[in-house]
Amino acid sequence: MSDLSEIREKIDAIDLQLLRLLNERATLALEIGRIKSRDGLPIYAPDREIALLRGLVEKSEGPLSPAAIRAIYREIMSAALALEKNVVIGCFGPEGGACHQAAKARFGSSVTYTFFPEVGELFEAIGRGEGDCGVVPIEQAGHGAANQTLDALAATDLTICAEITSTPDGAPAESDSGSRYFVMARTATAITGNDRTTLLLRIENKPGALVDALEPFRAAELNLSHLASRPASKGSKDVFFFVEVDGHARDEDFGGVLRELSRSCRAVKVLGSFAKTTL
Repeated sequence: MSDLSEIREKIDAIDLQLLRLLNERATLALEIGRIKSRDGLPIYAPDREIALLRGLVEKSEGPLSPAAIRAIYREIMSAALALEKNVVIGCFGPEGGACHQAAKARFGSSVTYTFFPEVGELFEAIGRGEGDCGVVPIEQAGHGAANQTLDALAATDLTICAEITSTPDGAPAESDSGSRYFVMARTATAITGNDRTTLLLRIENKPGALVDALEPFRAAELNLSHLASRPASKGSKDVFFFVEVDGHARDEDFGGVLRELSRSCRAVKVLGSFAKTTL
């Protein structure tokens, strides 16, 4: 066994190699940023991010844990994003709050964060181009669905491009006691093959209306989960139902489902398709 000084010398040599490779990676990230700017492409590509992290975890031979690999590369990707562009992420709530912490877990510490007291204000700012993405709560531990976000989703032209999930310290990863956040952007995401789509269905508030509205999902054998419901508007008896279904809105068989939904619902809105966060 080598003594401590010899081991440290080896680590120092490896660190220099890592630094050289990281700078090479950063140079390529700068080139990607120029191409995205030239072609009008969004800086943040969550489908690419998920695929990269999943591939690294699968190919790793240890001893680094999957969580450690994701944490390391989260910061590497954050630094790369910051080189491509001055990336601005809007967060609902105060600095250091739950949304800010969730956003940092997704985007790292190298990007710029801004903060909004109202979800609607955040959506409007992102829509005006005053930020690249916005992070808002959709399900909060101990409180259920976030009504302010649901109401804003019904009115916005932004799209859900990613989700962030968090669980309390000490809770298992599969626990349902955690919180969930949506990442909102101005452009839709690509198909990954392991996607989820959030829809808003406006239906009449009468017996059997919801069962009829959901029939296309059963006929297409699509796995469906229910997020929440909200009154459609003042003076109306219609109800907004927010549902999630496995698949991407641009999948080949999804168009038929949307057409059928439009026949049984007063309105159908695709709020966004995004890669499932399971790595």
